[in-house]
Amino acid sequence: MITQNRELSMNSIVTQEEALQKAAQKLDISPSKYRQAMGRFDSMKSYLLECDRNAAGLPDVYLQGSFKLGTEIRPYRDSKDADYDIDIVCRLERQKSTFSPGVVKHLVGNHLKTHGTYGKMLDDESRRCWTLNYAEDDGIGFHMDILPAAREEYFKPINAIAVTNKCNKSGIYNWSSSNPKDFAKWFYGKNRIAFENVKQMQKRALFEKYRQNRFFNNQDEVPDVHVKTPLQRAIQLLKRHRDIRFSNMNNESCKPISMIITVLAAQIYRNETTIYETLKNFTNTLSQHANQILPYFRFDETMARSTYTWITRTANGKWYIPNPTNTEENFADKWHEVENGIHHARAQAFFQWIAWVKEDFFDIANQLNEEHYFRALDISGYKDKSLSVFQPKPLMFNVTHRQKPESKWSVHICYKASISASYDRNGWRVFSDGSSKYEIFSGDPIARNKRICFKAKTNVPTPFQVFWQIVNTGEEAAIAGCLRGDFYSSDGECSFKPGKKKRSEPTKYLGDHWAECFIVKDGVCVARSGEFVVRIV
Repeated sequence: MITQNRELSMNSIVTQEEALQKAAQKLDISPSKYRQAMGRFDSMKSYLLECDRNAAGLPDVYLQGSFKLGTEIRPYRDSKDADYDIDIVCRLERQKSTFSPGVVKHLVGNHLKTHGTYGKMLDDESRRCWTLNYAEDDGIGFHMDILPAAREEYFKPINAIAVTNKCNKSGIYNWSSSNPKDFAKWFYGKNRIAFENVKQMQKRALFEKYRQNRFFNNQDEVPDVHVKTPLQRAIQLLKRHRDIRFSNMNNESCKPISMIITVLAAQIYRNETTIYETLKNFTNTLSQHANQILPYFRFDETMARSTYTWITRTANGKWYIPNPTNTEENFADKWHEVENGIHHARAQAFFQWIAWVKEDFFDIANQLNEEHYFRALDISGYKDKSLSVFQPKPLMFNVTHRQKPESKWSVHICYKASISASYDRNGWRVFSDGSSKYEIFSGDPIARNKRICFKAKTNVPTPFQVFWQIVNTGEEAAIAGCLRGDFYSSDGECSFKPGKKKRSEPTKYLGDHWAECFIVKDGVCVARSGEFVVRIV
């Protein structure tokens, strides 16, 4: 979950848009690192062009993915920044009908293995790609994913490619269709007006920023990839937010893939001039699609054409998010599958994430500390070291004593929930206006022998029930036999107003613990908050 933090007076107070701009800029690849990446790409391209031309003809080697689209960020894995991913297509000249997908895959793979350096960097064969791992002196490396492909059949678009796929279970190879070149053209078309509006201004600013070290001879030398529109900035922030929110979650494997985020953001984009408005339009539009995850949803063709235009749950219960340049490619083809006992697990995760985006980017103050999102998005280079005491260590939330909500209810996440919390330093006390003297945020340290009131917030229509899961970790809780991990009803002793949406808990054992609320309606869990971390020190 995203960890919230206090706003510090030592930094400037800015608008939401300014805070978003500052955070997005921190996600950018530096010009020197980008130049290094392109050097790696150029060297690889030259070598792949030497592939066996008698067997395959002259390959077409080109970039795809975030480096091509200008939406690159460092991946976030195992609670830390990982190496950049450079995605390359190596399309052989011949049509797919002239040889098998396995032959294409290994023509490229064997060529890489014969290179003295690349052969040592080559990872095990993956389902679609060959991956090379580059280690760099500055601690920021690259993964280069090379996608072997052949020409599609003559009746397909000229830039369409047939991609090799290896089934992990059977080892059998097959073809799938894609079109990265036309997708990039489509994306540029969506981005063109905004790009032209900011191009000269941003290139001039970058040229001036790096003038002293003579990185660019003039502003025209600044690569287009360093020019970022509100659309590209929004995609960068959404991808980072996704990575942080799903980190160490039970459903991390179900988090939205980058291609879905990119396609939907570009489809919905209406040339907004700010990141804030771009994100808001994205979130509001897709929130309207969340009704399709409800247990009682039934397909209606009129609604599919008028309301559920970007994400469609079809009559057979499956989901459809087409590639706009290749309708045979459905990015949501796995959304209906059961994973970890959850039906439509990837769809559930997606709409839960949309609710989190709204909560984390919009349900906050209009005026923010300029570095508000730095810690929230775990952006490296966060300069305020005084916050380090509040930074929780990465937690492994998937502990064995934590019960799964599926063991108690059917789970269909289609609404949102969040937690606020407070306590009084001199003991429990609630003031007449409903406020508490000291509000705390997830990850904040708190001393022993206090009492925290957790308050659930949700947009689930009444009536509903609120249940709480309290999970303790650490040696003291284990020795006391109080790791907990099961579910509890709400209590009324710390309610700010009549109702059963609160839970009061003492701070007793040293270590990192957490609370999570679950909203149950008609016997179905329809919302959950994510973990609210309490550090008892």
